[in-house]
Amino acid sequence: MKLILVDKNNYKEAIKIQNSIFPDEDGTLNILASLDRELFMKTTGLTYIDDHIKYYLAQVDGNYIGITGIYYYNFDIDSAWIGWYGILKDFRNKGIGNELLKATIDLAKSNKFKYLRLYTDYLENKNAINLYESVGFIGEKYTAEELSYDCRIYSMSLIDRSVPLWNNKHLGLSHQSKLDQMDKNQIKNILAKYEKELHKHGIL
Repeated sequence: MKLILVDKNNYKEAIKIQNSIFPDEDGTLNILASLDRELFMKTTGLTYIDDHIKYYLAQVDGNYIGITGIYYYNFDIDSAWIGWYGILKDFRNKGIGNELLKATIDLAKSNKFKYLRLYTDYLENKNAINLYESVGFIGEKYTAEELSYDCRIYSMSLIDRSVPLWNNKHLGLSHQSKLDQMDKNQIKNILAKYEKELHKHGIL
């Protein structure tokens, strides 16, 4: 498996794959913001909280079969967070999801993070949660915000030390939910406007 950085050459493929894996959560705006966060916010007028985000397409035998991401918050530079980790439906139950998760863990380690964390819907993602727990993630309920789903934070240590739990510190997940639940036509309009600016600045 290869991890291919999402950039100007493949971001449309990344959007397509993310939308296929998460049909009820549109990550288009997240992926667009990862290309140039400051320009994204300036162009769209939207605030994008998750700084330092990089997404990667998972490639097997020349085919893109999944996506993952790594980001961190300025208030906790020791912890990397996983974003939009998932495998296309046709490639599940073949051990590829486990391989992608381990590749994501290795990516976090190579960037010298001490801990790796993620948040997920406890009721909707039981299979993924079983995988997280099998490699050492520890779960805890997140109630710092009123969300429409049963949110759990999962954390693991990347060093020879126990991972400190998140202990319900505020993450701004309600803002993220507004982005991935935005009207499809509005997202389409933002995409067109942002792509125009990316061309203007020589990024595309």
